Amino acid sequence: MRTWTTDTRPNEQLFSYWREVLCEAFVLLDPVLKSDATRFRGHVESRALYSTSQARIASRAQTNSRRWEEIRRNPVEFCFANFLSEGSCVVRQDGREALVSPGNFFIVDTTRPYHLDFREDWSVLSFRIPRNQLASRLAEPRLATARAVRGDTGLGLVASRFAQSLDQLADDVSVETQEGLSTALNSVIALALGATFETKDADRVSARKALRQAVETYIVDHLADPELTPETIATRFGVSRRTLYSVFEDNSLSVVGLIREQRLLRSARDLLTAKSGNVLAIAMRWGFNDASHYSRLFKSRFGVSPRDFASQSLLVGEDQRLSRLIGREDLA
Repeated sequence: MRTWTTDTRPNEQLFSYWREVLCEAFVLLDPVLKSDATRFRGHVESRALYSTSQARIASRAQTNSRRWEEIRRNPVEFCFANFLSEGSCVVRQDGREALVSPGNFFIVDTTRPYHLDFREDWSVLSFRIPRNQLASRLAEPRLATARAVRGDTGLGLVASRFAQSLDQLADDVSVETQEGLSTALNSVIALALGATFETKDADRVSARKALRQAVETYIVDHLADPELTPETIATRFGVSRRTLYSVFEDNSLSVVGLIREQRLLRSARDLLTAKSGNVLAIAMRWGFNDASHYSRLFKSRFGVSPRDFASQSLLVGEDQRLSRLIGREDLA
């Protein structure tokens, strides 16, 4: 992991240093600050994901342009897939303009001019992908740039959730794993933007893995929703229930089983703290509407009732209780 930050730079050097950071971590750009440079802040964390470069970037309102001048001086061939976390951005390329809001994403191609207008303080999860690896998967590459892809439904949701899961990836994963994840990312981005028929066929396995990982992330983020079911998940991701079930066929847990397991683990974590409330409140907090049904599931999973689990944990301590009854690190 490489990190660049303006925090340690003198005020008079802040924005000139930031220009160097953008060039080193991304590509040659022409940044223009929208506010007082003495109050400027910028931060980048970057690491490799096989041939792709993954970066988390946060900064103040500014524009970033890649003109023909920068392209001639820095003739590299990448596509950037930018997943916006905070702020808003107007992106322009290939005669199109789109307003991108938090939760959505867009791509740009470094071989042609583009303009990014970050209108307020912003944060982006960015992937620098070798151009041939993404463009070759797209039916019409020039129609894919400067488009705001919604990250809350369908294939855009798959791509966004998968990208978020990569942001949580450990730094010591193998090169083989990195290659597989990079391929899967390219696949789901291409599918969200309009992939070729050959790509849809060739990348089917990668896309299925990405869908499963995206669904797993979505489930963890929505465990407290009592309406979280295979039906609502399938609708959210724009797939049939049959397709959803099929991507979990080789998993030890089905979709329903994964939801139940994660809810039980989260409720067990809450039962370990005396201030978490009564059993019914905790059960309802994690999507269980029937206390008796919850108690039966909990006892089947952990061997004791929720009430006994809570009382015994006070006697032996949280860490020891977790190790004894759960035996793994699922409550982090």
